[in-house]
Amino acid sequence: MFKNIIANYIGKLWGLISVFVFVPFYIKLLGIESYAVINFYTVILTIMYFADGGLSATLNREIARSSDKLYIGRMLFTIERVYLIICSSIIIIIFCFSGIIAKNWLNSQTISQEDLSIYISLMGISVAFQLFTTLQNSGLMGLEKQVLSNGIQVSSSISRSALVLIPLYYYPTLSTFFIWQVSMNIIFFFITRYNLWKYIKTNMSYKFDKQIIKTVGRFAGGMMLMAIISSLNTQIDKLVISKILSLKEFGYYSLAGILSQVPVLLITPIAVAILPRMVKYSANIEKAKLIKLFHVNTFVLSALATSGAMVLFLFTKDFVLIWTHDYVIAEAIENVTKVLLIGGVFLSFQYMPYHLAIANGHTKTNVRLGIVAIICIIPSLIFCVKQYGLIGATYTWLIMNVFAYFYLGYFIISKFLKNEFERWLINGTLIPLIISILIGLISYFFTINLERGYYVILYSIIIGLISLVLNLIVFNKFNPDYKINLKKALRDGRL
Repeated sequence: MFKNIIANYIGKLWGLISVFVFVPFYIKLLGIESYAVINFYTVILTIMYFADGGLSATLNREIARSSDKLYIGRMLFTIERVYLIICSSIIIIIFCFSGIIAKNWLNSQTISQEDLSIYISLMGISVAFQLFTTLQNSGLMGLEKQVLSNGIQVSSSISRSALVLIPLYYYPTLSTFFIWQVSMNIIFFFITRYNLWKYIKTNMSYKFDKQIIKTVGRFAGGMMLMAIISSLNTQIDKLVISKILSLKEFGYYSLAGILSQVPVLLITPIAVAILPRMVKYSANIEKAKLIKLFHVNTFVLSALATSGAMVLFLFTKDFVLIWTHDYVIAEAIENVTKVLLIGGVFLSFQYMPYHLAIANGHTKTNVRLGIVAIICIIPSLIFCVKQYGLIGATYTWLIMNVFAYFYLGYFIISKFLKNEFERWLINGTLIPLIISILIGLISYFFTINLERGYYVILYSIIIGLISLVLNLIVFNKFNPDYKINLKKALRDGRL
């Protein structure tokens, strides 16, 4: 598992690097409004994940649970046919509504509605192929071929994020950007699909199997509802801002949102790597192993998320200046980023309960929470954005994630790991949070008069490592049964 975690980190690290390195070039070559259109593409991609219907998560889970290649092959063949219908529908629907979205949603001062409509249509094609590739990657993850999967994803990201700068340098238009995205997504769809089938295919021929859809349908249906709700809950703030405010302000909010994703980006590689093992422990009713895996990795994720968020919170303006070299942007998004970072920490706390639910095929709790959140958050967002602008959206996001953290933690852990909620709450989340806050406060007074600029990166590394080490010492002290031995973990290749 350790090798898979490292592979996942390389994939996520490249994703992080690509964002921080290339976004300033996009803004420089195309302008902040055009960058906002690019980010709207990301919003549509995230929202369209609901069209997945839970099939990617289902494929991952079923492959992790089964060693029968014949069954896996029939299931993949069947799900691919369903996916073909889904992705074709996405292209048609977005194409039909592109003009309406361009006219009634995006408020641009420099881009015509006709051009926006074309860009949105190209987004639809690109989104469809990227979604299909997500399905194939989920299969590779379920096979624990995460090194291969991340290698393909990094190559795809390099092609889409870095190499696109070459044609953009000569033809700096959004048409160039989106045509390139469509081309790369088509190419890497076929590459990913070929590699997945290479590990699954047998000498048998496959046919569409309705029984497989019935067998996994309940779990897939629950995951579909979770995907719809999750997409709306994570992107509704951006949708409201893109509708109410200008594209320029939407661009600012998008930049702040990128920085606020750092806590989640830090933990996702571990969370993804341990999910197949959680599935196996749950399926085989190995409760002792599941409890240990759950608590140890809850702590690891929380320590990483809180430490990363803490150093970014301390030096928000400095990091934005280093990143964009634009003082106006740094001033505009500093406070917005800080509040979003806190929300990101509480979102990261939800990952282990969420994966515990998936490992047990449970979706009801997440669906109920999501429905309540959507009902409450949409009117709250509209009111807060109209009254307070960008900062109003951040408070709504923060309150929603704090509530979801307590709700999911209590109900899911109480259901599947009885009497373990208190340990998760205190040892797994609150202690890492308190330690990181204390380290942050002390660090603030030590660094307040120190030289800024690129030195901030050095300060952040030192402070972050101190926070992680102190967290580890405290965890081992209060959890002797789950003591983490880093030397042994590195030697054995697992956490």
